[in-house]
Amino acid sequence: MTTLNQVFGVSADPVLSYIVRDNIDGLFTAVLNEDKHVVVYGASKQGKTALVSRYLPYDQNVVVRLSPNSNVEDIYSSILRQCGVDIEIGKVEEKDSEASATLGIRAKATIWFFGEGEANASSGLKTVDKSQKNLKTIPFNLAVAQDIAELLKSVNFKKKIVLENFHYLTEEKQRQLSFDLRSFQEMGVIFVVLGVWRQKDKLRIYCPDLTDRVVDVAVEPWTEDEFHRVATDGAKHLNVDFAPDVIQHCIENSFGSIGVFQELLKHTCIAAGVSEWRQLSQQISSIDFSNTAIQEKAEQYGATHLQALELISSGNVTHSKDKEKTPLHLPYYLVCAILEMGFAGLEHGISRSDIADRIKQHHHRKDDVRPSDMSNLLHNLSTLQHKKGINPPLIDYDIGKRRLYAIDSTFFFFLRNCDLGLVKDELPCPVSAG
Repeated sequence: MTTLNQVFGVSADPVLSYIVRDNIDGLFTAVLNEDKHVVVYGASKQGKTALVSRYLPYDQNVVVRLSPNSNVEDIYSSILRQCGVDIEIGKVEEKDSEASATLGIRAKATIWFFGEGEANASSGLKTVDKSQKNLKTIPFNLAVAQDIAELLKSVNFKKKIVLENFHYLTEEKQRQLSFDLRSFQEMGVIFVVLGVWRQKDKLRIYCPDLTDRVVDVAVEPWTEDEFHRVATDGAKHLNVDFAPDVIQHCIENSFGSIGVFQELLKHTCIAAGVSEWRQLSQQISSIDFSNTAIQEKAEQYGATHLQALELISSGNVTHSKDKEKTPLHLPYYLVCAILEMGFAGLEHGISRSDIADRIKQHHHRKDDVRPSDMSNLLHNLSTLQHKKGINPPLIDYDIGKRRLYAIDSTFFFFLRNCDLGLVKDELPCPVSAG
């Protein structure tokens, strides 16, 4: 019997209310047939994993779920292990006089080589009588992309490599991987990268040589018609019928986020007493059910984002050369500016000039806030949130467009449904504290 969790909500597993969008699904499936890397990007909970896993089943490809502590060598080790390559790690050869780019973790890979036989579709290796197998040990450098690609080619690797949560990596590691992706593409090893950001060409900014080697696929925006299709298609799996005003109420409070919409539909069903397929069709007609769902999600998202904003506001301190002056505390003033501008101000991003003006209006040392201080603040927002354990990040600064964007899709829900004035008043003020 179909359950509610199988139909609606944010889930690691595919939900039955998934809809095919020709412009998005069509582009993604088309580029899978090209020898290019694919970058799937957008705000959090906008359907990146659902899209990729639908056309690249995770159990049939190589998937690496990144974390803030992942190193490039860890990623490559995971890829090789999933391909059946045994790795013996050695020590770094410090005495080598090679360029630093070629220095790294020295290792040995043990690979099975086979005689004549049929190729195994899942592993790429040939399946023959075991007596025909031969072991071969290959020295390689775990930090060099070409070495990894050569090992993969030696086992006839034909799968795609999916990197989940690319945004969890530090900027330095993202840049390193971006450069490595060029070598992989040249050798026919294709990656699909999933990341939470709204900036097109992010990897090409790190490595211009990726031009024409990478295709970007944005999973947003979602249209109102697509939201309606999700609700009506999903309802059929539960034998329920949403009243038009209930669906519209959920759409208006989702602020363009399919993840928020899915959660509101799920909790609307719960409020209506629907948890699984109904033998008798049920009409969900009262807007009170969607109001209950909105209240529940507001409390949940509110607690999460309140903590995140407090962590950001207490962030890196910019000191003055004058020891007698208090620090600038720019992260605190940035959070205050965001709360003052609210949903309307952040909906389409905030320009750098508007941010600077807003910060200087209330800053305790406004004449000392230099353009370089603003650059330091905005360019290091990702690092700040990473250090504070805010994953996925709430906000991101697009250097090219010089605008600040919200990239957690639930953040808009928070901005619209919480008392932002009260949140601002309750932020610990570092100036009065110090």
